[in-house]
Amino acid sequence: MRLLFVINPVSGGKKKADHATLIRNFFNERAETIEICILDGPASEQELKKTIQYWHPDRVVAVGGDGTVKAVASHLLHTQIPMGIIPAGSANGMAAELSIPTEFEKAMVVVLEGKVQVIDVIRINQQEICIHLGDLGLNALLVKNFEQRGIRGKLGYALSSIKTLWQKQSLQVQIRNAEVHLSRVAFMIVLANARRYGTGVNINPDGNLSDGLFEVVIIRRLSLWELFKMIRRFKPFDPKKTEVIQADQVTIMTRRKAHFQVDGEYLGKTSSVKAEIMAKALHVLVPA
Repeated sequence: MRLLFVINPVSGGKKKADHATLIRNFFNERAETIEICILDGPASEQELKKTIQYWHPDRVVAVGGDGTVKAVASHLLHTQIPMGIIPAGSANGMAAELSIPTEFEKAMVVVLEGKVQVIDVIRINQQEICIHLGDLGLNALLVKNFEQRGIRGKLGYALSSIKTLWQKQSLQVQIRNAEVHLSRVAFMIVLANARRYGTGVNINPDGNLSDGLFEVVIIRRLSLWELFKMIRRFKPFDPKKTEVIQADQVTIMTRRKAHFQVDGEYLGKTSSVKAEIMAKALHVLVPA
């Protein structure tokens, strides 16, 4: 079996492991053939694309957090090549969603012996993909503050959350597709392919990665205490203060430009987001 490992060297906190060495040592006396690609910029993205095309790996493994998983997934859409995940980021929401263990050795068992699950992907504005969760508003602001602070890991999230607590602003939004046309005031609009954030917050309890639909979760009201619960992994949002719409495509427009993030990557401010489902677009490895 030919295995391509894609490592993001900046994922995780200061105490992150040397995954390249761990991987080489793991396969030192095994029969599989391995290749390692370091994902550290646009040039390496092109190198990854070429490696997949010419090396024809049997499995491609993302070693990092949700951003790394998204980057690898973008090269595997509509192929039969399954993607494995070794969780190594500050937030590993997609790995948690797929029940992939955080321990290296156990995650490697899933890479080698796991079963294949075919999942949906959300296409956003014709150029981005979302395999986990994207959102406008509050959490996107938290992601921005986290990236600007430059401190990785849980400490970085904790410090960034303090700043975010005092910056929250409501959004005036319109949400449209063939079935609905809504106007709402909300703190946060979530495009949810999955169920929960990497922090453990269950934002979309009824989500299903393989049902050909995604959910638009509207957080209409939010107190400082509820935001604290979100960040500290206590309880999900109060369902009485949320609204959920199932869709296979939707357009979201905001009166003022709002912070926007996809799979843990801050994409700046926008006033318009168009999302549509790509059903059964990605093969992933999950525990057998």
